[in-house]
Amino acid sequence: MKRITSILAAAVIAVLSLSPLAAQAPVFESLRNSAAGVSQFQVPLPEASVLFNAPRAEGRELSGEALFDYLHETTVPAPRLQPSYKASKAFMYSKADNSGCGGRPGVLTFYSQVCVPGSSDTGDSYKESGDSNGDGVVDSFINAEHIWPQSYFKSALPMVADLHHLAPTFVTPNGRRGNLKFSRVARATYATSAGSKLGSGGFEPADAVKGNVARAMFYFIVRYSDRNIRQGMNYSEFWTANVRMLLEWNRQDPPDAAERRRNALVEEFQGNRNPFIDEPELAERISAEVFMAH
Repeated sequence: MKRITSILAAAVIAVLSLSPLAAQAPVFESLRNSAAGVSQFQVPLPEASVLFNAPRAEGRELSGEALFDYLHETTVPAPRLQPSYKASKAFMYSKADNSGCGGRPGVLTFYSQVCVPGSSDTGDSYKESGDSNGDGVVDSFINAEHIWPQSYFKSALPMVADLHHLAPTFVTPNGRRGNLKFSRVARATYATSAGSKLGSGGFEPADAVKGNVARAMFYFIVRYSDRNIRQGMNYSEFWTANVRMLLEWNRQDPPDAAERRRNALVEEFQGNRNPFIDEPELAERISAEVFMAH
């Protein structure tokens, strides 16, 4: 098994090295290492981000379609056993999103911004204390939200288990969002005290996670635009028409320490990173037009 893994890793490095993009600035070296399973990242994450922090030669930066294609290539997970959906959820609850509640282990729920104490690897163990998120329902567990709804790719692997677009949520806001598009909501029919809300136009996440949503969506389209991810949806309404709004959310809500910590932990688990967390400006360099064309 070790020999097979080594051969696969060597093959990945060889492909990346032969690509004309491999001659770009050294900023991409860590992405090549990540694709080969050579992790440079320690947990907890250091204060400065590790990817994209090397000096970049003027005129050698990729942009537009070339950058989109390069990030698609370099976000391929390390050659290792593909995690199951069950394993990914267990890691999410116990490690990736278990950032703590007041000095104790605990999970911060995504749409409600309520921290639920615990260290379990199952969502059933995390119960809402009263109506702590103010939505009128007391939830008995937290669930895994797919930022890109799993119904649109028939819950297929690897998408269903990819932690870069999974988030822990109380079951009620998870269900209220369903597979709706993200949008700005003027008149809410459902809301949490954190500001997530449902309306006739779609679902609007709380301000605290708008950037997280945008970066998860950018990652998903870069990684999986060549997969069958549009089943049963109006793609223009769900994705194309909302790209500019997501770019705005990415600017308004930049990555915080918790999001950067999570990125490092997910890389340790599944062997790739979300580069839009390491450098949010990558989304602008790709451009709305290129995103909308995919």
